[in-house]
Amino acid sequence: MSSRSPSPDLNLSESPPKLDPSVLALLNQFITEREDEERRFKALEAEHVAATIAGVIGAGPDEEKGTDIPIVSLAEYKKAFGEDWQLSQFWYSDSFATRTAEAIHAQCSEDTKIAFLCCPTAFVAFQNVKQLKEAYVFEVDQRFAVLSPTQYIFYDLDEPNAFPERFEHYFDFVVVDPPFLNEVTNRKISTTLRQIMKSKDSKLLLLTSTSVEDVVKQVYDEPPVGPLKRTALVVEHGQLANDFASWGSWEGAENFGK
Repeated sequence: MSSRSPSPDLNLSESPPKLDPSVLALLNQFITEREDEERRFKALEAEHVAATIAGVIGAGPDEEKGTDIPIVSLAEYKKAFGEDWQLSQFWYSDSFATRTAEAIHAQCSEDTKIAFLCCPTAFVAFQNVKQLKEAYVFEVDQRFAVLSPTQYIFYDLDEPNAFPERFEHYFDFVVVDPPFLNEVTNRKISTTLRQIMKSKDSKLLLLTSTSVEDVVKQVYDEPPVGPLKRTALVVEHGQLANDFASWGSWEGAENFGK
């Protein structure tokens, strides 16, 4: 059996192609940023582990809550938690996140039970404005457990009925930003919402792209998840050019964000 000879046109002596200096610079910058994110995240994780050992963090959801160490700032959050595009993670701008958090707090009291589904930036901003002990972030990305271990809830929208039983008909206010812009995702999330919202009087704030506005009207059509009114809030992401907006379920929601 004869072996295949190299093509006569193939020059084996040629050196591997070199990256353009500008491309190489961008690649090095990306690697450096990812290394910095990883370092900051590990430091944050270690800080929470140390606090747990010291007894600073409460023992668990069914026991008397301790006080979680103060949540990280928005700036530190963005440095430690890189956006994962495969999970469709895109962080809000700092100014928008803070402005929205203040507007949400205006709808809440000290005893409000509030959930943030698939929008960790909104949760971080909300807790930075003022911490509520009954504020929770529902996220599939388990990195966010280090933000506030007693207030992180693992949530996979592909299993919309899988959440802690104690949260059934529990929340007075829910903020949600569906990670994918399609009807299937919204129907799965609405399935969860109908189970975790306390009653028809609970409030829902939905942030998503205007490209799925028709889906929004179809899916969030009756209490407790609707009908929805488009709010005055102007949504700002850091890296997305899509047109986004928000919708609220309560009376007067159209004025939210003015």
